[in-house]
Parts: sequence; C-alpha cells; structure tokens
Amino acid sequence: MSTSIQRPSRVLISGAAGGLGTAVARRFAADGARVALTDLNAEGVAALADELGGVALPADGTDRDALKIVVARAAEELGGIDAVIATQGAQIPSTTSPKTAKGWDLSIDINLNGPFYLASEAVPHLVQSRGSIVMISSSAGLFSGPPGTAGYTAAKTGVIGLVRWLAREYGPHGVRVNAVSPGWIRTALGEGAMKFLAERDGLTIEEAYDKATLSVPLRRAAAPDEIAAVCAFLSSSDAAMVTGHTLIADGGAAVIDSSTEIFN
Repeated sequence: MSTSIQRPSRVLISGAAGGLGTAVARRFAADGARVALTDLNAEGVAALADELGGVALPADGTDRDALKIVVARAAEELGGIDAVIATQGAQIPSTTSPKTAKGWDLSIDINLNGPFYLASEAVPHLVQSRGSIVMISSSAGLFSGPPGTAGYTAAKTGVIGLVRWLAREYGPHGVRVNAVSPGWIRTALGEGAMKFLAERDGLTIEEAYDKATLSVPLRRAAAPDEIAAVCAFLSSSDAAMVTGHTLIADGGAAVIDSSTEIFN
C-alpha cells in the first residue's frame, strides 16, 4: 500500500545565495514549497527569490537580532514555517597562531553561532507546525578539515553536537533536527580548495578534483543538487522517525581508513 510523501510547504533557507543554498532553494521550490531566503549577499538572494517566486530576506547570518527579524518576516510572509535548512558556511584560515584569531572567531560565528541563532528564533514556529531543522555540517566535523581550518573544523563538529541537543530538547514537541555531513561538493568553497591544489601541484581544476577524491569510493565530488536532495529527504515524512542524526553524504569517504590505501 503506497502512501504519499508529505513535504514542507513553508521553508526558510539560510546561506541561500551560496552554491549549496541555491540548490537547496531550487529543490524545495520544485517540490512545491514557498521559500524564504536569507543571505548576506542581498543581490544574490534577491535574484534567486525573483526566480523562484520566493521571499528575499537579506541579513547578516551571524547577527541574532537580524535573524530574529528574518524569522518573524518569513513566518509572516509564508504563513508559518515548516522547515529550516541552515546551509550557511565558510572556510576561513585559522590555526593556533594569534595572527589568525579573527579567522577563528569568524569561523565559529558563521558556521556554528549563526545556525544556532537561526534555529533558536525559529523553534517556536516549528513547534506549532511540528516541523524540522536540517543543518549542514561537513566531513571536517567528523574527522578534521584541511590544514589551517581549525575554526571550521571545530564549528562543524559543534553543529553535530548542537543537532543532537536540539533533537533531544524539542523532540517532545514534535520537532525533528538533523544534520548532513557532505564531503567535497562542487561549490565555490570546494572550487577554492581545488584552485589551491591545482596551483600547488600543476593540475587543472578537474585533475585536482580527481586527486582530492582518489580514495573516495565513488571517485567524485557531489553536485550541490545531490546534497539538496538529502535535505529534502530529511525534512519529508519519509524521515518521520529520523532525528538527532547526522547523515553522511560523502561518496563513501568516511568508510576509508587511509592507512590501508597503501594496499590499493
């Protein structure tokens, strides 16, 4: 006996002008949702909202007061909120050196504090709709990011802990909270890393992607719409019993023990 899949019809997406956020917005709009889009890039988010018939709510994603207004306006414009997809993220150089202290602070603000503020403001609306939150972590949150990304690694690890806590706290109110942990994605963030690798090793961008994914079982980076599909699944009724979970969508990279690669 088949049952129809219930999908959220009123969705707020942060980081919506980025490569992944744009793909997420387009996926939910294609599934019939009305979307409210927020990003620091006002021009980019306005263009996407115009394309999708959505609501553009430009804001600094690290400013809780600004996000409070975003959530209130999203709920007003959409008539409520069924799902929040927090895709905002950035890799900013940070190490133990005092010279990169600002990079550490900004990494935490963008990748962890922002999603926390957004979720905190949205929770009352999600309790009313018995909705869900999906946050984007990273393979860096499970293991470690590249050299020089201390703040990014710590923040993405923090996202996983935050998701677990939110799931426990608000599960009794019918709110589900999950994370997606991608590996390499073909976005501007991934492209920046590939440009560095290409310049360092004398490769083309495609050769850099091939090198970066050489030990990944699927041998490739993800397309943004593939991660968007995972977000759509986690916010749908097909995942009705899934909460507090981090879904790894990395082409199988997490199952590889690098110390065994000498045998390949």
